[in-house]
Amino acid sequence: MKVLITGGSGLLGTYLQKELKSKKDIKLDAPSHNLFDITNIDNIKNYLNHLDYKPDVLIHCAAIAKFKTVDKIPAKAIETNIIGTSNITIMCMEHNIRLVYISTDHVFDGKGGNYNINNKINPISKYAKTKAAGELAVRIYDNSLSIRTSFCDVKFPFDTGYVDKWTSQDYVDLIAPKILEKALSNQVGLCNIGHPRRSFFDLAKSRHGDNIKMGSIKEFKSNTHPILVDTSLDI
Repeated sequence: MKVLITGGSGLLGTYLQKELKSKKDIKLDAPSHNLFDITNIDNIKNYLNHLDYKPDVLIHCAAIAKFKTVDKIPAKAIETNIIGTSNITIMCMEHNIRLVYISTDHVFDGKGGNYNINNKINPISKYAKTKAAGELAVRIYDNSLSIRTSFCDVKFPFDTGYVDKWTSQDYVDLIAPKILEKALSNQVGLCNIGHPRRSFFDLAKSRHGDNIKMGSIKEFKSNTHPILVDTSLDI
C-alpha cells in the first residue's frame, strides 16, 4: 500500500511516519511544503502527475493549528485549513485516492461532552471554524474519512491539570497508531479517536504521576477564547 502524508514534519505527522516506517508493506511519501504546497492546486496536481505511483491513501495532517497564529493571521488560516483542504479533496477525487482528514474535537462548543459523530457541530474559535469548514469539504467526497481527535506531545505541556475541564485527548504516541489503523482500513464518513472521557488532570497524571498540580478553570481568565469545558468524545 502507498501512503502520502501532508504535514509530515508536524507532531502527528512525525509519529505517523514512525509507525508507517515499521510496516514493510507500506510505501511512504511525506513531501515537504516546498514540493507539495496544499494552497496551490496546480502544485498538487503537478506533484501527483509526476509520481511513478498513485497513492492509495492520503492522510491530511497539514494545518495551521495554533489558536494564537490563526487569530493573528486568519486569512492565512483560511488559505491553508480551508482552501488547502479543499484543494486536497479535489485532487483526491480526480485521482481516486482515499482521503483521511485529521479533524478536531473543537468542532464542538464544549457545552455537552461525550459527543458522538451525529451530534451537531458548533465551532467557537477561529481555528475550530477553519477545521470544521475543512471537514465539511472533505465529507463531500465519498471515499474519505474524517477523524475527530485531540492529542498532545509525549510530555504533558503544563505543570498543572484542570480537574473540571474534560477531554478525550491523549498523547500523540498513543493516538498515532489508532489513527493509522483507521486510515488503512476501508471505513469512510466520520469517526472519533481518543481516550474515554477524563479530566485534563487525569490525562496529565496518567503519564507524570505526582508531578502534576491540580488546577481549576475557575482560576483561568481569557479575553480571547472561551473555555471549552467538555470536548470529550463518544469513543
